Amino acid sequence: MCRVSDYLKENLVFCNVELKSKEELFAFLAKNAGAAGDVPEEKILEHLKGRESYGSTGIGRGVAIPHCRISGSNEVLIQLVSLSEPIDYGSPDGEKVRLVFMLIVPEGNNQLYLRLISKISVVCANRIKRAALFSAKNAAELMNLVQKI
Repeated sequence: MCRVSDYLKENLVFCNVELKSKEELFAFLAKNAGAAGDVPEEKILEHLKGRESYGSTGIGRGVAIPHCRISGSNEVLIQLVSLSEPIDYGSPDGEKVRLVFMLIVPEGNNQLYLRLISKISVVCANRIKRAALFSAKNAAELMNLVQKI
């Protein structure tokens, strides 16, 4: 059984981050993932933007799951960021984003990639679980909530 918490590192959980735009968010995500993983920041940023060019990774209700598959990566990385103020993201429902799960998976690991996105989507579609994630006061609380996913 795959669990989101199996791939989420404590040093990639951030609470109440102040960012003003989707561009700032992607730069923040790429910088952190580059420092924590085995793929350079620039390559991550390029892949995140490339995936986003096909359509918004905002899933609605204030949540986004920017994701990409990267050749040369040897590990799955999940990053979780709650924002102090919602940002415009281009989500299908038009709602600004407050919570972001970023996912990087080595190219070719499609089944795991889809399972993780599905698990995150299902949890975030639940009003009560989503509200708990939105109201987390610190990274430890966010991490604790994700342990159940």
